[in-house]
Amino acid sequence: MGRMSTRSYNNPQAAAMQGDYVSGLPTVTDPEQTYADITRGEYNDYVRDFRDFELEQIERAQTDTSLIDSAREDSAMAGQVAGQVAQRNLSRYGGQLTPAQQRAQSRTLNRNTTLGSIQALSDARIAQREANQTLLSDLINIGQGGNRASQSQLGSAAADANAREQAYKNAKAQSKAQTYQTVGSLASAALIAAFI
Repeated sequence: MGRMSTRSYNNPQAAAMQGDYVSGLPTVTDPEQTYADITRGEYNDYVRDFRDFELEQIERAQTDTSLIDSAREDSAMAGQVAGQVAQRNLSRYGGQLTPAQQRAQSRTLNRNTTLGSIQALSDARIAQREANQTLLSDLINIGQGGNRASQSQLGSAAADANAREQAYKNAKAQSKAQTYQTVGSLASAALIAAFI
C-alpha cells in the first residue's frame, strides 16, 4: 500500500487538480460541532434544492388526472373517426343505406363510442391511480432512505460519543487506582523505613 502524500497546498483548488482532495480540507477541532454544521448544511441544501420540487410531486401525486383527461379526448375523437371511416367505406364502394340502415348504423356507432369511452375512462382511472400511487410511494421511499441513513449516522455518532465517554471514565478510574496504589506503596515503604 502506498504512503499518502503529505503535500500541503495554500490553494484547495490546486490540491484538487493534483488529485489531493484531503489537504484542502480544514482541520477539525470540534467533531460534534463539525457534524452539526454538516447536518445543518445538508438540510439547508435540501430546502434550497429539493423541497419545492418534492412538494410539487406530492401535490401532483394527489391531484393529477392527465391520463383520464387524455382518455376523454381520445375516446371522443375515436367516435368521430369511426363514423368518418364508415362514411368513407360506404362512398368508396358506392353503397347506399336506407334510412332505417342509417339509423341502425348511427345507433351502433353511438353505442360503440359510448362503450369505448366508458372502457377507456375506466382503464385511465385505474392507470392514473396506479401512476399516482407509484409516484407517492417512490417519494416516500426516497424520504425513508434519507431518514434511515440519517438515523444510522446519528446512532453511530451516539455510539462513538458513548464509547469515548466510557473510555474516559475507565482511564480516569484506572488513573485514580494507580494513584492510590502508588500512595499505598509509598506509605508502606515509609512505614517499613520507620521501623528499620
